This record gives sequence, C-alpha cells and structure tokens, in this order.
Amino acid sequence: MNTLSLETLTSQVPSIFANQASPKVSDKYTFVSSLEILEKFEQDGWKIASAIQKGKTQYHAHEIRLTNGALPAVGDSLIQAVIQNSHNGTKPLQIQAGLFRLVCSNGLTVPTQTASDFKLRHKGLEMGDVRRITDQFATTLPLLQHKVEMFESKMMTESESVDFVNKATMLRWNSGSLPKIDVESWLNPLRQGDQEPTMWKVFNRVQEKFVRGGEQVQNQKGRYIKMRELKNFDVVNRINTDLWELAESYC
Repeated sequence: MNTLSLETLTSQVPSIFANQASPKVSDKYTFVSSLEILEKFEQDGWKIASAIQKGKTQYHAHEIRLTNGALPAVGDSLIQAVIQNSHNGTKPLQIQAGLFRLVCSNGLTVPTQTASDFKLRHKGLEMGDVRRITDQFATTLPLLQHKVEMFESKMMTESESVDFVNKATMLRWNSGSLPKIDVESWLNPLRQGDQEPTMWKVFNRVQEKFVRGGEQVQNQKGRYIKMRELKNFDVVNRINTDLWELAESYC
C-alpha cells in the first residue's frame, strides 16, 4: 500500500506539527507533540498510511494511521496503529489497533476487547513505550487472525444477512430517523471478490457503504437521498467497532 511523507501533510493536517498547546487550555495541561510520536514510530519501522483532523487549526483533534511492514497480514488486511491526539484538551493521546483491508483500501478500528488499546493521557512517549506497543500488537495478531478467520468461515444465510443489515442501520441512524433502505442493494457487493456470503464479506460490504456513502435511501419525509460519506473519525471508529461487535454475535 502507498504511504505518506510528513511533508505532504503540512497543510492537510497542521495539528501534527503543533509545537505548543492551545492558549485556551489550563496551565496543568501537558502538551504532547504528535510529530515526536510519529518520529518515534517511524524509527521503529512504522509508516504513515493516512491522516485526518477535525477543524483547521493546529490544535484540533486528529487521527493518524500507520502500518508496519514487519508485521504479517491478517487475512486480506494489514494491522495498523491508530493514533489519536489533540492539543486543545478535547481528546487524550490514544493508540488503538486497526485493520486496513487491501482489496478496498478501507480502514477499520478493532474493538478494545479484541485488541489492545493504549490511553496514555498527555505525557511524554518514550521509545520504550513505542516498542512496547509494537510488541503488544504483534502478540495481538493471533487473536485478530482468529477473529477474521471466524468471520470468513461463517456462511451467512439470506435471512441472517438481511437481519444483519437491518440491525446495522440502527447503528448508523437514531431510531427516530431510520430511513427506508433497499436491503438487496446494501448486500450487493461492490467488487467481484466480495460475492461469497461469508460474515467477513457481508460485514465489509455494509461497513464500506456506511463509511463511504453513496447508497440511496428514503428519508422520513419520503424523499430519496444519497448517503453522505462519513468524515468525522470518531463517528467512523464508533460505527466500525459497533459493526464488528454485531458481526461477532452471528458467529
């Protein structure tokens, strides 16, 4: 997969390059440089796969996803380190495990009960911490591999697939604003390789359409609209983990 250089992110994700905290936070707030965190991860073989932030200032919350070529693939996906940070007090420094599915260039976030989750608050991150995180991701790989294999081996009946889509919509919309959807369209694969009715393929079909949008739905007023792409990484991560947990309930 393609990786990004820091130089390409200066205008898109300026909060990576902040050298101080927002003047609005208290004197007790400890500033943690995202740039220094990235440099330590890069020293340990991690490369930037994607980066995004909320807002436009150098203090806003941001998310960086990294991959490490030294770690083996998990099925058709690569394990990622998902780093979240902010410089305005809205988000603690947090590092989670994620999966990047190569076939659709789509990123997932793995639930914390499945993989390690490091909430480091705001303190300095040493190289020893990075090595510890990398080592723990490596020990998590067999569990992730087991989960993905479990999803891949579970063949979904038509009724189970329809039930999964209907339950999934309640994760995407509030109960009072549930639109009418074409379940058959939601289950229709976007690529030839995703036709097999396994839980892994059904899960990824729905997840990709949830996040990237484009599907036509009928809203409460009867109007047909296209779903928007989700850009808020907190919302995307919540939906990713909720969908994963829903998928587990069928296995």
